Amino acid sequence: MWDLPKEPCSWATAGYMGAISTGQTTCGLLIGCSIALGLQCGNGKAGVPEEHASDRDTAIEAVESLYRDFLKRFGSTDCRTLSVCDYSNSEDIARRVQNEEWKDTCDIFLKFVMTKCIEMAQENRI
Repeated sequence: MWDLPKEPCSWATAGYMGAISTGQTTCGLLIGCSIALGLQCGNGKAGVPEEHASDRDTAIEAVESLYRDFLKRFGSTDCRTLSVCDYSNSEDIARRVQNEEWKDTCDIFLKFVMTKCIEMAQENRI
């Protein structure tokens, strides 16, 4: 969305399916957006976030805003609760895939987090 470098940033969440498959994790969209927000706030800066306190604070505030608004809208950040699927259970996964249940859950969450990130960018909050 912000023309962040594809490599190595694309590896930042490469293993996250491992968390999802435990059946107990935060929504991956929130994790991914948290990473993207941090990368955007640090884009072009050398060093670690602690060396850029103001930009780090901006990232923290943006992620907090994203999570608070998500919680207010959907009532949870827990993947299993939100998707009504236990990803550690193959029968649950098969049902979800067969019924295309992500259209009524994850697709809605994706639109929400993308819209929120776009709004924050347009308001110069990130």
